[in-house]
Amino acid sequence: MVLPGPSDLPNEFGRYRLDSVLGEGGMARVYRSEKSGPMGFATEVALKIVKRKAGKRSEFVSLLTREAVIGGFLRHPNIVATLDFDQVDGHYYIAMEFVEGHTLEDLIKAANKSGRRFPPLLALDLLQQICRGLSYAHSLSDREGKRLDIIHRDIKPGNIMISNHGVAKITDFGIAKAAVETGVVTATNVVRGTPLYMSPEQATGRPLDFRSDLFSVGLILYEMLTGKRLFEMKDIVSTMESIARAEIGESPAVVDAIVPGLGSILRRLLQLHPMARYDDAEEIEFEIAELSIALANSTGDDSPSIRESLKALTTDAFTDAVPGPSPTPTVVDTDNRIPVDALSLNEMDGVDIRRMADEAADKATAALRESGDQETVPYLDPVIRRTFLGLKQVISDGPPPEHPDTD
Repeated sequence: MVLPGPSDLPNEFGRYRLDSVLGEGGMARVYRSEKSGPMGFATEVALKIVKRKAGKRSEFVSLLTREAVIGGFLRHPNIVATLDFDQVDGHYYIAMEFVEGHTLEDLIKAANKSGRRFPPLLALDLLQQICRGLSYAHSLSDREGKRLDIIHRDIKPGNIMISNHGVAKITDFGIAKAAVETGVVTATNVVRGTPLYMSPEQATGRPLDFRSDLFSVGLILYEMLTGKRLFEMKDIVSTMESIARAEIGESPAVVDAIVPGLGSILRRLLQLHPMARYDDAEEIEFEIAELSIALANSTGDDSPSIRESLKALTTDAFTDAVPGPSPTPTVVDTDNRIPVDALSLNEMDGVDIRRMADEAADKATAALRESGDQETVPYLDPVIRRTFLGLKQVISDGPPPEHPDTD
C-alpha cells in the first residue's frame, strides 16, 4: 500500500477516511481524517501515518509505540490527546485530537511577515498555557506515586498548536523519554530534538531531566517577543557550540525592555546548568502570571490572572462556612498517576503495554464525548479569553498556512 497524496483524497484507511494532508516529514504524513460510528456518529482526528520504510525500522516503531503509550496517559487541556494506535497494511498510525488552528511557528512567521511585533501579553498568556501542559506531563507518576520523569525533548514553536479558540496545546511526545522504561527498547545516547531549541545538556549528549524542556521554553519566549531565534548561527556546528555554552548575550535585557521584569525570568530559564533553572514549570507559570497582571493593567485589561483564579478556587474549597476557627485542610493526593506501578510497567511486554494504552485511549475518547464542545469552557479562563482576542492581532491579515512538523 502506498500512502495517498493530496490528489488521491478522500481515501479509506482502515476505520478512517483520509480527507486532506495536514503536513509531512521524513518519517510520517499527517492527515485530517474522520472515523465513523453507529447512527451517523463521526469523530474528526489528525492521523499520523508512518511511511512503510520507516515502519519497518524497529527503533522508529519503538519510538512510535512510546508516543502512543505516553500520549494515552497524557490527558490535559494543553496537550494534544492521543486517541488510537494501530497499523493498517504495515503502516503504523497514531490518531490524535484534531486542533482547528495554527502552530505557534506559523503565528510567529505571520507576525514577522506583517511587520508587527508579536503581542507581548499574548506571548505571556501562551507561555502560561505551555507551562501548564508541561507541569502536568513532568509530574506524571505511576500507581505508587513514583515520578516517571517524562521529558518532551522537542519543545519548539512547531510543536505547539494554538486553536482558533485560544487554547495552546503541546503535540508530538514521540521522542519523550521516561526515566522508568515503559517496556519498549529505545536507543540511548542519541541526540534527539530540533537543534535550534535544544538545551546545552541535550546538545552535548548529557543526561536530561525535565529542566531541559524549560530551557526550550525560554528560547520560545525569546522568539515570540523578538521574532528571532536566539541560537541561529551560520551553520549547525556553530549553532550547537553556542547552545552548549549557553551564550545568551544581552537577550535578558532585550526582553526586559519589552516586558519589564521578564529579563530575570529568561535569564533563569536559560542557565547553562539545569540545577540553576526553575524547579518546575508551574513556578514559571505563576511568575509569568504576575507580569501579565501588570501588563494587562497597563493596557486596560482588568481580567484576573490565573494565579488569582487558582487562589480563589483553593480558598473556596477549604473555607468552612460555619463561623469559628478554620479547619485543617485535608491533604489531597493530586499526583497525576497511571494505573500501574513502575516495576510492573518495566516488566510488561508489548501486548500488555498495547492493551493498557488502548484502555487509556478509550477513556480519553469517552471523556471527549461526554464533554461535548470541549473548547467552550476555557473562555471562563481569562488567560484563554485574552489569547483568543490576541490572536486577531497576529492573523488579521489572513491565516498563515498549516504546516505542522511531523518528524
